[in-house]
Amino acid sequence: MSDASDGEHRRGLSAAQTLERIVGGVFSVGPDGTVQYVNGSILAMLGEEASAVVGRNVYELYPHARDPDFLHYLERALETGEVEEFEAFAPRVGRWLRRRLYPTTDGVTVIVDEGRPGDSEDVPDPLREALGRARAAEQRYRDLLDSMAEGWKETTPAGGILAVNEALATRLGYDDAADLLARVGSANDLYVDPEDRVRGLRSESGGKPRMIEAQMRRRDGGTVWVRSTLTPRYGPAGDIVSFRGFVEDITEHRDAERRRREAEERIEARERTLLAEAVHDEPLQLVVAAILRLDGLQAQLPPELAEPVEHVVSLLEQTIERLRNLVVALSPPDLRDGLAASIRALAEGLFMGTATEVEVEGPVLLPLEPEIETGAFRVLREALVNVRKHARADRVLVHLTESGETVVLEVVDDGVGGARASTEPGHLGMTSMVARAESLGGSLTVDSPAGGGTRVSLVVPVGDRAS
Repeated sequence: MSDASDGEHRRGLSAAQTLERIVGGVFSVGPDGTVQYVNGSILAMLGEEASAVVGRNVYELYPHARDPDFLHYLERALETGEVEEFEAFAPRVGRWLRRRLYPTTDGVTVIVDEGRPGDSEDVPDPLREALGRARAAEQRYRDLLDSMAEGWKETTPAGGILAVNEALATRLGYDDAADLLARVGSANDLYVDPEDRVRGLRSESGGKPRMIEAQMRRRDGGTVWVRSTLTPRYGPAGDIVSFRGFVEDITEHRDAERRRREAEERIEARERTLLAEAVHDEPLQLVVAAILRLDGLQAQLPPELAEPVEHVVSLLEQTIERLRNLVVALSPPDLRDGLAASIRALAEGLFMGTATEVEVEGPVLLPLEPEIETGAFRVLREALVNVRKHARADRVLVHLTESGETVVLEVVDDGVGGARASTEPGHLGMTSMVARAESLGGSLTVDSPAGGGTRVSLVVPVGDRAS
């Protein structure tokens, strides 16, 4: 060993011996939350061996006695690089502790010493009794949560899971709360789409609890639909340290909604087909017959009537073209030539006779499964019908794009904006469009500021297109 290496080794031993002689506790945590070092005072406090602590992640240690305040300040110290200090009651050791967190180049070093009086002999009886009542109240609170049939959880803003009750754990297919806490590292991992939770946290709630509906993952790979309440818990500095709330299983309600929506779609498709057949078989044929009759009469008409009759024939021919486009718009989609071609034919029928210009951009064929492609057509058709009815737009762009594992389908207009979900009877509206998009495994967003036009964005997953 070189002199330099030997000197560095001796300094390391000296530092370790110094840390072991400190009366207070000292431990260090890496940037990923892994415990790198724990001195003897901490081990004695915990009643553990070093091998049971060092190398473990702080989010995995002692799941039933997690310290949300410590986790909050740890995350903040790692994020800001500034020293943090706080004092809180530690249920595991039964007394108040003061913790100072010092960010370093390779994580955070934490110094722990005694805080306000706890259970020692010199503590006045009234204070000791008050602390006992507080601990008993906390235990009753935990027992109450575990006895409820409804799910419940508490998480940090970053996604750390501080607590779950037995009902939520078993609903998600875990043996119990401890099993879930040991297997799941982040609340985001519980969601099929982690962005659902992120969007819920970012949503404006006017100081009220936030609420989201999303799919959560079960341990066996299945999914459940839930309605989750996110109630913020504030720290001494006024910042949010965690979110608490109930988690309600709404899978049965969602299934019922899906069945109702599918029934509405079948009825809608049947009505469109019947209307298309009625237009084709009666009005269209009558107009064609009228044109043929006028053509036969033109040779018998005096010269002064020839031009007016020719004008009538021209109007009837335009009527035929519009009726044929209406039949195309009403008929079930024929997607053999691709989604873009079907949307283009639909738009020509919907906007014929108006000053609105419609442009469809995108690849001829998209890698979508037939069921998803048909569902996407229906969503885009509803969006175009809304533009035709309400937008008063001069220009409409339909943009189809393949992006990795998804396809993005957008309808953008320069109309009056202000689109919102409709609740009128018989009107599917944007609420139904959102539900239909979710049934395809995708999502739909609507950006429609008043006076600023509307952008409807449908994102659906890519699949193997059937031949």
